[in-house]
Amino acid sequence: MAVGQPKKIKKILSLKEKAPRRLFSYLPDIILTVDRQQRILFMNRAMDGSPPARMVGRDSALLFPKGFRAWYRRSMGRLFQESAVDNFQYSTDQSVWWDVRLLPIQRGRQVVEAMVLCSNITEKRVYQAQAIRHARLATIGVLAASIAHEVNNPNSAIAFNAGMTGRVWADCQRLLEGYFRENGDFLLGGMPFSAARSTVPLLFDEMVHNSRRVEQIIENLKSLAKHQEQMPDGMQQPSWPAVPMASSVDLHATLEASIMILNHKIHCHTDNFEFSPSRQQIVVPGNAPQLEQLFINVLLNALQSLPSRAHGVRVRTALLADTAQVVVEDQGVGVAEEQISHLTEPFFTTRLGVGGTGLGLSISNLIVRRHRGSLHFESVVGRGTTVTIRLPLESPEQPKESASLSGEMDSSNAAIPI
Repeated sequence: MAVGQPKKIKKILSLKEKAPRRLFSYLPDIILTVDRQQRILFMNRAMDGSPPARMVGRDSALLFPKGFRAWYRRSMGRLFQESAVDNFQYSTDQSVWWDVRLLPIQRGRQVVEAMVLCSNITEKRVYQAQAIRHARLATIGVLAASIAHEVNNPNSAIAFNAGMTGRVWADCQRLLEGYFRENGDFLLGGMPFSAARSTVPLLFDEMVHNSRRVEQIIENLKSLAKHQEQMPDGMQQPSWPAVPMASSVDLHATLEASIMILNHKIHCHTDNFEFSPSRQQIVVPGNAPQLEQLFINVLLNALQSLPSRAHGVRVRTALLADTAQVVVEDQGVGVAEEQISHLTEPFFTTRLGVGGTGLGLSISNLIVRRHRGSLHFESVVGRGTTVTIRLPLESPEQPKESASLSGEMDSSNAAIPI
């Protein structure tokens, strides 16, 4: 009996030691202890999902990216010598953020082991980024009125002067026509009158047209600041004012106008641009300048995503039962799955380092919603992105019941129905 007692006591102590360690496996953080040689003594679970027992005895520095290992080793040295607590944060190639804390484990005054706590703070970082974007949105909302005032004043002068100058030209043209008949061709600003007689009126019309586009962009920016706020879960989305449908819009003509405006950009980015309109004419109720801006924004995004001129962009249209569909496919760098659901958020951009503002798709989303349409994104990193724009053939001012205005959110986030 006396001989068996030490073994029994040893077994009980072993069980007591394992019990707290078993509790560590239920914690969300990754916890490990290391010795002075920075070898792993205990780990509640591995970062890569493998059994933690396999990690025992390995170099703990190898758990972290190469750029942090030298810093980690120096911090560990200070910890064992001075009991210095330290922490750092880093992200993986999968966009996962970790917060790492180094804590001393002491016996008396001597540090015998170190504890390393690794916490996944990806969600926290996402919330912080969202808070920053919302703050920027609030700022642009405050500035929208003054921006509109500052831009609209000179823009109104441009529109008025272009219209007035156009009328002056119309009056002068009659006199110039008579001089042309009597004396033959002559130059106006370096341009032969025979060409100027048809070109100059088009230039005036283009000035007025683009002035109206500037005015519409300002209105969209003001609407964006007013309506684009995210609503908490369970709350009804804000009502989106329908665009006044004064006329029908020829979808193919509007797309061709957008492509002509981007002609220089297209030649700068790719040798493989294709526009494949459907054989049927497609007419939708809508605002032509706004739809033109929508197509320009989406096409420009596609062009800017191309890694080389050998990669291409394809635009095609289709007429469905009660919907017009425009599909823009690019062979660009693609968008990560976790970023797709954020593409239409104001100021969210994957091109921040090269001047992206994050407003192009936000405004595009606003235009599509005001036309009671939908905007969908599908993307594969390294292969490209497909943007599908759907516009109703019936007037948005007389929408169909329920589902036609409020499509359900796809749980996979592969597409974003509006």
